[in-house]
Formats: sequence, C-alpha cells, structure tokens
Amino acid sequence: MNASNIFYIVLSSVSVLITGVLVPLLKQKYCKEKIVNVMEAVDIAVNAAEQIYTKAGQGQLKKQYVLMRLNEQGIKLSEKELDDMIEASVLELNRWKLEISK
Repeated sequence: MNASNIFYIVLSSVSVLITGVLVPLLKQKYCKEKIVNVMEAVDIAVNAAEQIYTKAGQGQLKKQYVLMRLNEQGIKLSEKELDDMIEASVLELNRWKLEISK
C-alpha cells in the first residue's frame, strides 16, 4: 500500500462519517431542496476559493472567503454545520483531484 492509497482510504472514511452525521441532522432542520441549494452554494464557493487562493498554506484564507460568500448569499446555518459542509465539499474536491492524477 502506498501513500496515495492510504490517503484515498482515509478520505473515503471521513467522507462517509461526515455524510452519515451531517445529512441526517440537516434533513431534520431543512427540507431536501434547501439542503441541495446550500450544498451547491458551498461547492461553488469552495471551487472559487481554490481558484483564487492557489498557494500552499492558504487554507484559512480559503475558508474565510467561502464563509464570506455564503454570508453574502444569506445562508444562515450554524458554524458547525457550515464547517461540516465546507469540509465535505473540500473532501470531494480532493477526491476528484486524486482520481484524475492517477
């Protein structure tokens, strides 16, 4: 097993954990359509942040940008819920990057 396989396994496990906890909690609070809309907004903001902040070590700037964009759009969720959604989006983006680099 090389480092990339281990990384992929860890990413998959974290993704399952986040999705398994986050989605049921959000479904209790919001209708399915609202969840999809918010997650799409998070994905767009995360992808934009990845394009704007391309240097290593800019993770905090990226997160601040994403939170600012979501706030501008009037998305009102708890900090924990937003953090989880951002992490899930980043995880999917990293998984995609790993897949295309094979």
